Amino acid sequence: MTPSSINTQDPRYLRSRMSLKDAILTLSAERRPDDISIAELTKVAGVSRGTFYAHASTPAEFLAHILIEEIEPSFSRIAHLVHDETNQYLLHWRDIYIDLLNQVRNKADIYRHIFLEKPESTTLGYLTDYFRSAIREYVLEFVKYNEEPLTTLWITMATEQQVHNTAVIITSWLETDMQSSPERAMNTFMSLVPPWQLAKLSDDGRIYLRRTRALHSMLTSSPKE
Repeated sequence: MTPSSINTQDPRYLRSRMSLKDAILTLSAERRPDDISIAELTKVAGVSRGTFYAHASTPAEFLAHILIEEIEPSFSRIAHLVHDETNQYLLHWRDIYIDLLNQVRNKADIYRHIFLEKPESTTLGYLTDYFRSAIREYVLEFVKYNEEPLTTLWITMATEQQVHNTAVIITSWLETDMQSSPERAMNTFMSLVPPWQLAKLSDDGRIYLRRTRALHSMLTSSPKE
């Protein structure tokens, strides 16, 4: 994290950040960010170790910051999708993920190291935390309008389900060498999308999870063990 005492608008800070950005993107296209040392990164960037620590604690963390900066303008829109008109909701949701896949394609060599190589990169952990934060906002907005209160367990499961699905979308697409377009990749995923995500605001301003009620009825009427 950037120390709070640092002026992130200082021209010297911005110049060093751009140099570090160019360096980390070049090096991360060649190998896992976890295998890049601070000494190597600062040498390529032409900055001191102290200057680097004004931006991040490790090269893997710094790479995550750079990638999130690119993803965030589009992906953050997911939090407000529940307010979209019914016939546009899924299209907008799909568009957000198409934008994400386009970002992945633009830096495919880097994302392959992050998502496909073992041991798992710590950069992936930072990206996952970002996705979890954005998706949790989406889920919390969703539950505000549900006809019945949803439990903390439901909220947690729904959030983690979509965080996992986001990783699956990226990983599966990379594993298949991005042979399908981002549009077709998302069409494929949407044939598998969890039913709750297909629910939308009704005319009365509520969300009705009819499948949830049907499952509840089935489970409560089943023979007890």
